[in-house]
Amino acid sequence: MRYLIVTGGPLPQEASDVIRSFSASIEEKVIIACDSGCDHLARLNIVPDILLGDMDSISQKGLKFAEKNKVFTEIYPVEKDWTDTEIALNKTEAGDKIMLLCPVSARIDHVIANLGIALKLKGEGRDIVVTDGVTYCYPLSGEDKVQIDVTPYEGEAAVSLIPWNFGKKVKGVTTKGLYYPLDDSELTAGSSFSFSNHPKKSAKKISVSIKSGMLLVAVTKSV
Repeated sequence: MRYLIVTGGPLPQEASDVIRSFSASIEEKVIIACDSGCDHLARLNIVPDILLGDMDSISQKGLKFAEKNKVFTEIYPVEKDWTDTEIALNKTEAGDKIMLLCPVSARIDHVIANLGIALKLKGEGRDIVVTDGVTYCYPLSGEDKVQIDVTPYEGEAAVSLIPWNFGKKVKGVTTKGLYYPLDDSELTAGSSFSFSNHPKKSAKKISVSIKSGMLLVAVTKSV
């Protein structure tokens, strides 16, 4: 199954384009709104399949939109052990493809938590991408690889490979299409060695593969 999970928080205009594209191009899909993520969907008049959360940040307009469209709603207490986003992600299963649309700035605690959960779920068999519409984060776990279309960045993409586990090196890192290539390399958490790379001028796609470990591939617009 394909999932789009939309969280609350500040999202750039590009996030709306992601929501519209996903909604229009994917037939069999589930759209989950986490709390005020429903506000983002309401502004685009896109009805989620599920609304969940503690409802501490959703607007009255968002609530009325959900009620009007009879959206299945799950309300959780504010004092709980998991974030609304983690509750939504735990509704998915191994083999599912997930796009988590959430801020990747501002609340750094939520950003780190969401990226960590994404890496955990990737290791459990989900195919997951985390994005705010500008920055795309691709978690890799174990023997894994990803191929990324960089043409939307029009030659202005910044690519960082971020090792995630301080207790275990990322081994067998090989890249294609990047200006600074890696070939069967090892990366260690706590170093910026593999940060701020970029595609070759002729590259339309880049690829990153690993043999073991946990790696986050972040692609964003160069500034």
